[in-house]
Amino acid sequence: MKLHFPLAALSIAMFGCASMQNPPGLVATVNIQPTSSAAAASLNPNGAVKFTQLGGGKVLVEARVAGLKPNAEHGFHVHAVSDCSGDGMKTAGHFNPDNHPHANPAEKIRHAGALFNLKTDAAGVGTLRQEADTITLVDGVYGIVGKPLVVHRDPDDYKSQPLGNAGPRVGCGLITKS
Repeated sequence: MKLHFPLAALSIAMFGCASMQNPPGLVATVNIQPTSSAAAASLNPNGAVKFTQLGGGKVLVEARVAGLKPNAEHGFHVHAVSDCSGDGMKTAGHFNPDNHPHANPAEKIRHAGALFNLKTDAAGVGTLRQEADTITLVDGVYGIVGKPLVVHRDPDDYKSQPLGNAGPRVGCGLITKS
């Protein structure tokens, strides 16, 4: 029995414990505001997104964004560069620390910042509730705090490279710890 304890201690010391690395309950939020591209698209995206660190290395994403095209889908991604100014193009590409190809968020190999499209109702309010397993709210390679969250004019087709053909970036906000 004594032989197992030192091995277990060594394993935890070397590799850490997932729950210690990604403690459940951490929260981050984003306030989505229109970019300069929004007016040209006759849109006024505004709303809030909440990220909650769950156990098992997952993050719950809950979004409600108004001012979008009614009865439509809008691309929705964490991007790489923390600059929402102007038309949102300074946010660069999707957050993708593993250099994977763009793909559907349900695929195992995809951009870390890939999220499902926001689906809007007849009033143009888009909602989303998704568990993401490629991001975290703690510092590190997959940490998204400080990154921009972007809403696009069009739906992400989940296949076009490198960004899913989702059109102009009409809404943006920086992810901040609550």
